[in-house]
Amino acid sequence: MKKIIGNPRGAVALALVVTLFGTTAYAAEVAPTTQTVATQGEQAIPVLTFEEALKKVKNNSKDLVDLQKQSDFLQETKEDIWDAVGTFSTPTYEYQKWVDSGVYQYTSAIYSTNSGMTKNKYQTQSINLAMESTLKGTFSTIVETEETLKLMKETLAISKTIYEQGQTKNNLGMLSKFELNKLKATYDANKTKVYQLEKNLEQSYINLNNLMGESPDKKYTLDYNVEFEPYVLQGTIELYINAAMKNDLGILVAAQAVEDAKFNKNFVSENTLNTTNKENKLTYEVAQRAYKKAKEDKDIAIRNAYIQLQQSEANYNQLKADLEQAKATLKTAEVNYRIGNTTKLTLDQAQLAVTKEEFALKSFARSYDMQVFAFKNTSLISGGSAAGSGSAKTSGSASSDNDEGK
Repeated sequence: MKKIIGNPRGAVALALVVTLFGTTAYAAEVAPTTQTVATQGEQAIPVLTFEEALKKVKNNSKDLVDLQKQSDFLQETKEDIWDAVGTFSTPTYEYQKWVDSGVYQYTSAIYSTNSGMTKNKYQTQSINLAMESTLKGTFSTIVETEETLKLMKETLAISKTIYEQGQTKNNLGMLSKFELNKLKATYDANKTKVYQLEKNLEQSYINLNNLMGESPDKKYTLDYNVEFEPYVLQGTIELYINAAMKNDLGILVAAQAVEDAKFNKNFVSENTLNTTNKENKLTYEVAQRAYKKAKEDKDIAIRNAYIQLQQSEANYNQLKADLEQAKATLKTAEVNYRIGNTTKLTLDQAQLAVTKEEFALKSFARSYDMQVFAFKNTSLISGGSAAGSGSAKTSGSASSDNDEGK
């Protein structure tokens, strides 16, 4: 022992062995304390389910309040018309007919009120659906950011260990200053990513609280576990599209526009100018074309959305294979570490690779869930394509920048 202490080269060698082979990654060193703090914090933070949040969002919606007031107004108008003329039935308007201005006035009022109530119902359904979709996206963003932040902190710990080892190597003349600066740049970049993710998480919670009408700084533990479950289409895609058209809010609104234009074209006051009559006919033709195009576009959009669902399922299978490969690599690293053939750092990196693949699967499941939600609610699908598709790999900001340490 005295020999080693008295020998400068021996002391340097011993320091090098401890640094390069005995160093435990920073994540492992601080994990117990961090976990305790996190657990204590979680106990103080209320749990929020998606259903509870959706109820808060709807209660906070000014749009729904306005629509309810409009609905009440239309109901009162309907009752007033009934009291005034003793009926609230709309006459047939399949063909054009000219009527007395008095008859036209109350009949037009009946039709307008009925049409207004129908459109109010569609708009209410549309806003409810949009709020649910927005909230799902917000929940997914928060959970995604929290998981990415956890992953990035693990990446940061490893890059810190690699940088510290690089400092020792540089002091021993085993690593150039240029290479050391590259390691420091990676470490600093990871610190910046952690900071940015923390700020993104704060912003996401502010957005959530704004939706629910809560205080901006309020925090929750979100109860939002999404499992990947392949969507199974019942019947053929043609049958699905035909059924979807009957409930799609965009199509229903376009159909109501045709009915409105048809009424104005066929039920005409005797005082109506010929120019107005021609304009009404033109409006009807335009509404018909718009309705036809809306159905054609929706048909294409639904078909594309279904294809994207099938593509996503194939991507998910590839992600599962990647995870199994990462787990196999980890097992090999664990064996080599136990027999002294590899470093703790290499083992930590193998574990991080598994964590990344697990994160990718969870992220993908949430993305796929949004796809299925849109496919089941085709009102959310616009244009000629689906509203977003899941990718095989997430562009996680916690991607590995630590290949230097392998």
